[in-house]
Amino acid sequence: MILTLGCIALIIFAVILAFISDRFCYYTEDFFDIVAFLCGLVGAIGLFICILLIIIGHAGVDCRIQKNQVTYESLCERLEVIDSDYEDVSKSDVIRDIAEWNSDVYSVKYWSENPWTNWFYAQREADALQYIEK
Repeated sequence: MILTLGCIALIIFAVILAFISDRFCYYTEDFFDIVAFLCGLVGAIGLFICILLIIIGHAGVDCRIQKNQVTYESLCERLEVIDSDYEDVSKSDVIRDIAEWNSDVYSVKYWSENPWTNWFYAQREADALQYIEK
């Protein structure tokens, strides 16, 4: 959110600077025009990237939620298997996979609540993720 708003603010600053340069600065007009152009360019490129990332982050949320649910259920079943008397599954592999899952869940939840990046993550997806207790 803050990154996107910062890019918008940079574009607004560039427009204001260009306006001030044209109206009030006669001797240093070139310097202000160059600074306004660079600020506008950086702001526009940043805003384009932010909008692109927001669209990518929110497209196909339902599909990702279903895939995450299948992965969650599979890991829970594997955990039940290693807790039972079956020795088909390597316990270290299951523990590693569960730790990786919990790490990914923490990462998505953290970045979806961070004010710098929360617009890039779908909140529904973050809310649907669950930790697996060992």
